[in-house]
Amino acid sequence: MSMPRAVRHINEIRALDAVFTLGPMSRATLARELGLTRSTAGAIVAGLVDEGLMVEGESDPGPATVPASASVPARTGRPGTLVRLRPNHALFVGTDIGVGRISTVVIDLEARKIAEEHEAFALDEAPGRVVERAFAQAAAILRALGARQSVRGIAVTVPGIVDKEGVVVRVPILGWSNVPVLPRLRETFPEVAHLAVENDANAFAMAELYRGGGGEAVRDAAYVFMDAGIGGAVVADGVLLRGHHGYAGEFGHLPLGGAGFSCAGVIPGSLEAYVGRGALLERHRFHGGSADTLEAMLARLAAGEPAALRTARDWCAELGRALAGLTALLDPQRIVLGGPVAAVSAYGPQVIAEALAAHVMPGQPVPQVRLSALGLDGAAIGGASILHRAMLSVDRALVYHAPR
Repeated sequence: MSMPRAVRHINEIRALDAVFTLGPMSRATLARELGLTRSTAGAIVAGLVDEGLMVEGESDPGPATVPASASVPARTGRPGTLVRLRPNHALFVGTDIGVGRISTVVIDLEARKIAEEHEAFALDEAPGRVVERAFAQAAAILRALGARQSVRGIAVTVPGIVDKEGVVVRVPILGWSNVPVLPRLRETFPEVAHLAVENDANAFAMAELYRGGGGEAVRDAAYVFMDAGIGGAVVADGVLLRGHHGYAGEFGHLPLGGAGFSCAGVIPGSLEAYVGRGALLERHRFHGGSADTLEAMLARLAAGEPAALRTARDWCAELGRALAGLTALLDPQRIVLGGPVAAVSAYGPQVIAEALAAHVMPGQPVPQVRLSALGLDGAAIGGASILHRAMLSVDRALVYHAPR
């Protein structure tokens, strides 16, 4: 790409990102935000309007998704013509294959969720069949929207390790091994330009970062995604750390000592053996309870069953002890808990905080521990958000002739 074209591309991306982050604004305000002259900013906007990425109007026709940490410049006097993103110009699909549950969400160019769908599947269902059902769900929701031609990208998230070729290396709880999800995704959606397969915990972390969870910008955080297994993600200086082989964040395998509770496919004494779904239910039985599903366990907690409350207290104490180890290793500003099992943390936040504080070095700052508000759709939202962020990022291949 020639220098003038490269500069224009960079400024177009900066303009799109500024309007996405801060919301609708006048051309003059955009020029100030970008440090450009009004004429240059005007030319950038005109080009983006011609491409259908932006629209202009005299008033704000609706709220964009604005991170809580963003500050919109104050406007005085008569409102000028505002530029904003054109929501339906591009759609992004996130489909999460969870433990017994498939969820698909669609977000628009303003990152607003415009559709969602969910369905259950049996844990012993063949991997190929589950993948087909996930793809069919994504296709069906797009047909219902009448918007397949507007799809910019589709991301599938899974509770396991994904290699660089988009092959799911393993998902122990589902019995998956070397499932070629990305190649099949390309066969099913050949017309979609951007396709991806991502670990669910990494996607969950992106969703939290992208949607401004917690009301302030966070540059260093640990994300713990809790289901049948325990996944995680680490963000350092705003960048997701993947590790040399892509295994970074596998918190569930961290050794805590002892044996924990025996569950199929779980390493004895690991974090999963103490706070995973199976360990939670085994602990409940240890205390005299009988819940055989997470839903039943949460119902007993809501009803105040003594065995369930004792279980939650022990579970929270073990979780706090583990988070102290993450704190010593990573020194995060915040630790965010997500996934279905994380709901148990609401029954003992003080226990978690006390156990964490008791196991860190004296004087070390203790991170805030927060339960995600994204619910069960966190990974699917994150998958879609990864694609959205890619669209609002400089294309290195075009600018630097570098690999994407």
